[in-house]
Amino acid sequence: MSTVVLAILALELMILVHELGHLLVAKRVGILVHTFAIGFGPRLFAVTRGETTYALNLLPIGGYVNMAGEEGEPLSSSPRAEPGGRPPDVPLERTFRGKSVGARLAVVCAGPVMNFVLAILLLAIVASVFGIPVGVSKRVGQLLPDYPAAKAGLMPGDVILDIDGKPMADGQEIIQTIHNSGGRTLAILVQRGSGRLLIHVPTKFDPKQRVWLTGFSPEVTRERLDPVRALGWGALTTGRDIVAYLSALGNLFRSGQLLDNLSGPVTAVRFLGKAAHAGAETFLYITAFFSIIIGLFNLFPIPALDGGRAMFLVAEWLRRRPVDPRREGYIHLVGLALLLCLIIALTVREVLHPVHIPIP
Repeated sequence: MSTVVLAILALELMILVHELGHLLVAKRVGILVHTFAIGFGPRLFAVTRGETTYALNLLPIGGYVNMAGEEGEPLSSSPRAEPGGRPPDVPLERTFRGKSVGARLAVVCAGPVMNFVLAILLLAIVASVFGIPVGVSKRVGQLLPDYPAAKAGLMPGDVILDIDGKPMADGQEIIQTIHNSGGRTLAILVQRGSGRLLIHVPTKFDPKQRVWLTGFSPEVTRERLDPVRALGWGALTTGRDIVAYLSALGNLFRSGQLLDNLSGPVTAVRFLGKAAHAGAETFLYITAFFSIIIGLFNLFPIPALDGGRAMFLVAEWLRRRPVDPRREGYIHLVGLALLLCLIIALTVREVLHPVHIPIP
């Protein structure tokens, strides 16, 4: 139960950060914000500060920012928003539609950008608290069950001194020696406590990797980064992940397997729950992963998403006149209905056929 709670809180953090991006930029460019809400359904708590009501609602499945001049359109990836529109006493320059295309584009894109910022911060915490991998040591780390190393008596914490009489300089040399063993049984000299043991370990061929394995991995050596370097590493890792995810999505789309590999909220909660059970480092990594995914998904040019709204703004800039707000609203409404249907279908599929989540 505690891991499920942590998973839900992580998702709520991503939603909060996303909507906060819309809110902050909207206020920065001078738009009147009526409501900032997390969740949907009946209101649990609300407080009004200045012009804006801040609310927490019952169902923790999204959020919204309701601004003056949206003509009833939610500025969010969320399933719905409160009815909006510009009250008669609100000056045009305080409304969403009264702002320049550039200002509106900044408001729309601020949510996904904040998801990327959250990922950078979470990865920076990982780098400064737990450290980043910089190599592998000669110490035995994880052992795989039913593999030769575990059966032969190798144990976590053993330090490998030599293999077949050849001294090992580091963990990378150990890995290369095993991979290139050719199937022979290896005589591995280890330091265990104050004593030394010679353990004979057979090797097993892995047809996928096309290398020989014994079934253990050396411990990873880490380096903790100072806050500035940690932020740089977080930004670099986030950028690389964005490119990798887009490439993977492109491959799935071209192969026609995109829908088969889509996941919904049930799998997201289970994935985050498993990550929380695995430990703080894994939980932070997976939360950063989901934050990047949410940011990317919202930038797709799909009606009702931030990317869809940005697409209409770009069209307005190119045409030098706005798209009919009523027509745009209908398009977003259809997109929203299709997205809701997709979420419901994915949820039903995940309940009936749970996905295996390979997190240790």
